[in-house]
Amino acid sequence: AGLGTGRESQAPTRLRVLLNSDFSSVNTWFTLADDRGFFRDAGLTLDYTAGRGAYTAAGRAAAEGFDVAYGDVNALVEEVARANAQAPVAVYMMFNRSPSVIAVPAGSPIRTPADLAGRHVRGHATDVALQSFPVLAAAHRLDASRVRITTSEAGMGALVTGMLAGECDGTFGYDSTITAALLTAGVPVERVRFLPYATLTPDLYGSALMVSRRLAREQPAVVHALVRAVNRGVAAVAADAGAALAATKRRVPAMPEPAERARLEHTLRGDMGHPEGRRLGIGAVDDARFARGIAALCRAKALPRVPAAADVFDAAFAVPAADRITSLAGA
Repeated sequence: AGLGTGRESQAPTRLRVLLNSDFSSVNTWFTLADDRGFFRDAGLTLDYTAGRGAYTAAGRAAAEGFDVAYGDVNALVEEVARANAQAPVAVYMMFNRSPSVIAVPAGSPIRTPADLAGRHVRGHATDVALQSFPVLAAAHRLDASRVRITTSEAGMGALVTGMLAGECDGTFGYDSTITAALLTAGVPVERVRFLPYATLTPDLYGSALMVSRRLAREQPAVVHALVRAVNRGVAAVAADAGAALAATKRRVPAMPEPAERARLEHTLRGDMGHPEGRRLGIGAVDDARFARGIAALCRAKALPRVPAAADVFDAAFAVPAADRITSLAGA
């Protein structure tokens, strides 16, 4: 296998990649990077597997032996806290803010987490917001057992329209996903209001690029090359969202373009819009903040131990600070 140097004399290194979902606007840094040859330039060939949600990526990567995974870093914290030796390690933090929200009808009396007591909130069983809810409850002294939480396999559009019809009081999800679902369903987004984890649990991060510990240990040059190529992809998406959407649409012709455009804009401006990005650049973490988030998650979910930040995120593979994206204003 090659070492990711891009030299033509070497065969490209083939990597098995688990995405957060099928191809969509919110993983388009991979598709645009592929289309523009960034991975080829790095001496890499990526074989993609569609994921089943960001929360499931870390566990599946550990169980199924993927080289690379893209998904929720909080789920990765759980794997590491349970001392799963096969757990991957994060190497590039994509979302420096939590994308999780609880959506409620715009006219709902629910204004704060405390107002959720005695209410019914619904979501997918593996939804990141649902799985991270204990952190939100603990941070706001809400007894989580007083909130009725149910799960559903229905699509996000059906969940939110059902909520608006009175089937429940709130819906777990990502702000970008819920907004896209409303647009697709033809429902004005103004009919919904969000309780955002980004402000209610500000130490939590979101999705990250992860690699197997074996790959990091045995082929560090490959991981460096991968991170640099993904970073080029993020820069390309931020510079030209239209090209990014076109790259996705080539793979998913039925993609609802207005909804996916809104979803991408929410992701770039919101989930990747923490002020930390201007200071550290996309891809990096603030060690103290990350450690606080890890500790809060482990306490709230009664996990066996609190891993060190470096056990979850390996900063050794970071792109040089001068090459990091510090502004997503072009999106």
